[in-house]
Amino acid sequence: MNYFEIIIINIIYITFPVIVWLIVTAYNQNIGKEENELFFDFTLFSMLYLIIRFAPTTFCDKPLLIINVPFFLAYLKKRYVTGIYISVILIVYYMVNFNLNMYFLIIEYGLYYLFYLIWTKTKLTKDSFMCILVFLKSLLLVWFLFTKYNFLDTYILKQYLFLTIVLGFCSYLVLLLCNKGEDILKFHLSLKELEKEKQIRTSLFRITHEIKNPIAVCKGYLDMFDVKNVEHSKKYIPILREEIERTLILLQDFLSMTKIKINKEIVDINMILEDVIDNFIPILKEKKIIGDFDISEESIYIYGDYNRLSQAFINIIKNSVEAADYGKEPFIKIYTKINKDNIKIYIIDNGLGISKENLKKISEPFFTTKHHGTGLGVSLSYEIIEVHDGKIVYESEEGMGTKVEITIPLAKLKRLS
Repeated sequence: MNYFEIIIINIIYITFPVIVWLIVTAYNQNIGKEENELFFDFTLFSMLYLIIRFAPTTFCDKPLLIINVPFFLAYLKKRYVTGIYISVILIVYYMVNFNLNMYFLIIEYGLYYLFYLIWTKTKLTKDSFMCILVFLKSLLLVWFLFTKYNFLDTYILKQYLFLTIVLGFCSYLVLLLCNKGEDILKFHLSLKELEKEKQIRTSLFRITHEIKNPIAVCKGYLDMFDVKNVEHSKKYIPILREEIERTLILLQDFLSMTKIKINKEIVDINMILEDVIDNFIPILKEKKIIGDFDISEESIYIYGDYNRLSQAFINIIKNSVEAADYGKEPFIKIYTKINKDNIKIYIIDNGLGISKENLKKISEPFFTTKHHGTGLGVSLSYEIIEVHDGKIVYESEEGMGTKVEITIPLAKLKRLS
């Protein structure tokens, strides 16, 4: 195998873990700083393993200098704890494979750590620090081998020069890739912050707008209101009360959206559903909506918050009731099904249905097609179910009705005695 092939193969083994890390960083927009650092440490150890296990060499049975790339990279990225762990691995590696003196190796890698501490307190660039590490490693290794074997011929010196160049090039290439990964991560974090700010501004604008409407209505009727006129009292007071209640509901929903606190405990999901359905029975009778409920009497346990889950189910069923009320033969069907480690709750109505455009926006805060709706009920339900590690899926067709599928993980309980 010629020198060019050796360089290419070494570069592949060194850069492959870094490229995987870059791809994950670039496409996983939810990755945080701690997760990224943990994955980067894993990348360094993966690189070290690939070099030890597969990297080709020129005149030794095992890699001699190129194996230090992950070690240099750990210090260059200020992951000094990871650098210390890799130092220990390298000390053992050189002792076992090259029979180098343990004390010399400890002093050598201790010296690198000392240079790292000096570098962090100076304005020296990463490139300059990397050059110092590469030069120091090559110089110390040549010196130690010379003192041990008392000779170094021209061939060996050429080999060391070649290995030093490869070490420097690979270190620089990997550092370049890692810097690009950091830039991508910073870009994503900036986008997330901007998106959060945008959502806050949008939410404040919408909540202000929604509150402004009923207040404007109240003001209009109060301007026309004549206290001495009995007809005005009968006509305007119910309207004023309705608008004030709408404002209070909006504020309550908004507060619920911003303060979702979950107190999880072992609860029977079927009991929650039965309690919620019992509350809707009088409404269904009043609206002459047929209710088909298939809830098992068997206890099905999950880790959840009784009140929050009840709130989510009430919001979804309430929407189904309001939608079914427009049908000729309105009905609502609610049933459950166990699927592996999850329970699925299905809520089906034959109401107006939802258009494809609106279906895409249904989980957005403040989105509603109802005249007096706040647009926060469904959004709040989504958040509650997601906090319970579940998900909500809407299937709907205009004029045909809507099917809601709610999936929640079951609690893994030991058999009760």
